[in-house]
Amino acid sequence: MSKRRPFVFTSSVPPEAEELPGVWKNKSGSGYRVPYNAHEAIGWELNHHDWSGDLAVEAALKSTWLLGDMNDFAKPHQKRMLAKALAVTGSHGWAPPGAGKTLVGLVYACSVAPRGVKLVITKAAARGTWKEQCERYTRLKPVLLLGQGGRVPEGGWRSDCLYITAWETIKYWQKVLVKAELGVTVWDEIHWLRRPKHTRATVLEDGSVRFDGLNNSLDSARKVAGASPRSLGLTATPIPGRVRDLWTQLDLVEPWQWGSFHMFGMRYCQGTHNGYGYQYLGLTNPHELKKRLGYVKVRVKREEVDQHLPKKRREVIRLEVAQQDKPVAMKRDIARATKDAKSGGEDAAGAYFETLLMEAATRKYSYVIDRVYDALKNAQKVVVFTGRRLDCERLGKKLQKKAEEIKGCDVWVAHGGTDTSDRDIIRTKYMEHPGPTLLVGTGDAWGESVDLQDTDLAIISMLPWTPDKVIQWEGRFSRLGQKRPVLVSYIIARTTVDEHVADLLLEKLPHVGEIAEDLAAEEIEGALGGVDESEGAQGRLLDRISNMVSLIGT
Repeated sequence: MSKRRPFVFTSSVPPEAEELPGVWKNKSGSGYRVPYNAHEAIGWELNHHDWSGDLAVEAALKSTWLLGDMNDFAKPHQKRMLAKALAVTGSHGWAPPGAGKTLVGLVYACSVAPRGVKLVITKAAARGTWKEQCERYTRLKPVLLLGQGGRVPEGGWRSDCLYITAWETIKYWQKVLVKAELGVTVWDEIHWLRRPKHTRATVLEDGSVRFDGLNNSLDSARKVAGASPRSLGLTATPIPGRVRDLWTQLDLVEPWQWGSFHMFGMRYCQGTHNGYGYQYLGLTNPHELKKRLGYVKVRVKREEVDQHLPKKRREVIRLEVAQQDKPVAMKRDIARATKDAKSGGEDAAGAYFETLLMEAATRKYSYVIDRVYDALKNAQKVVVFTGRRLDCERLGKKLQKKAEEIKGCDVWVAHGGTDTSDRDIIRTKYMEHPGPTLLVGTGDAWGESVDLQDTDLAIISMLPWTPDKVIQWEGRFSRLGQKRPVLVSYIIARTTVDEHVADLLLEKLPHVGEIAEDLAAEEIEGALGGVDESEGAQGRLLDRISNMVSLIGT
């Protein structure tokens, strides 16, 4: 099945259109290639475009690969996402956590490629969810492409299977997938590859920080994208930190239609040269960008989903110094990290910052334990999200010991080091438990693509750095099928690095809300507002890390 490229070839374009990312001039100079998504920005009408209507959606929801007619089951916002996906060769579904994006992806794959190879790429932690939903709603056989296998499945590629692999391991499967004659690819949690040169920080047991490059994953994903005739990108947080994070997602779903990363950054992200290289830190030409995005994406607003859910509440608890524990045990860690940071080096600065995050989290232990204990005594179901594995294990042990006092209370502690199959079992047991029960985990392990909607109280004990994670973490608890009115509680320790992180989130959330039109971003911004602007709390957090060393002891 060949890739349909949604371009129009024309002899001329308005002079201002030559600067649009994705508009390419032929090498011969005889004409231009214009992506469909740029037509409205240029002023052209897309009267030749065949938009899918209600009949197309209705037919898709009756696909023979589905277990029954989904027309009565699917919500209006899911049908809207599906209509856009059916109308174009590559589209994006931006919907809040819990909106039912997985079902949309399944219906889409069944309808546009009934006889083709169907592929889903998601986070490793979400493979179990896709397998579960596939078995629940379709006649397809879910096949997990695990680990470093990279071999054609036994019996060859089949149209009656749904092949599910992970962003973390796609580089091992890229070669065989490109040769598989793909019919459709669903890119779940597509924001995971946010930048062309994306790295991920991992804190080791000794306190040091390792930066893992993810370039191979992106290169592999782009090759798979080029081999897939139809694509659907799904995410709740299309802008994890800055508008520049959009480019990778757009390029995967619509290859070569958004120009290069540099072109995109200069046009839409306030690209500037700082003397060493280019930076893309802001937002420019937002009206034009919105027009182009309107061609390929559907934004589902939070209230469209919330009308089908019990009400969610949010609170921010700011602990004064007198309410905090004194982390005496961390004095040695802080002293070592401070010494290393003063010696210079990016890794040392990162380790220093991670130590401060851990120190802030430790100060909250007594409050969190008391809060959880009170909730469990009232037979509630509680989730506690921490930021790091070590913090998860330390706090988890304390909570487990305290919960022993409560009859019938089960407690699970799991983080990124816990096998994904074990986490699937824990999630199932937690969801089936009537309460009281407690799940303690890291936000990175549990904060995306996991259903935890049967929860009374969710405590965020360590703030993440980026707004996408805030929105994703909250989204675990407000999902279709929810029955409990969950309370999400953020705990901030005053005079600690917590306030710097909150300041960073407040800086980034406005851009997220402007382009992504995310009401959750606006709500969270309001909730976190009022954080003390202590010394050194202005500007971007990462630019301040080195300066924060001098603040120790003040």
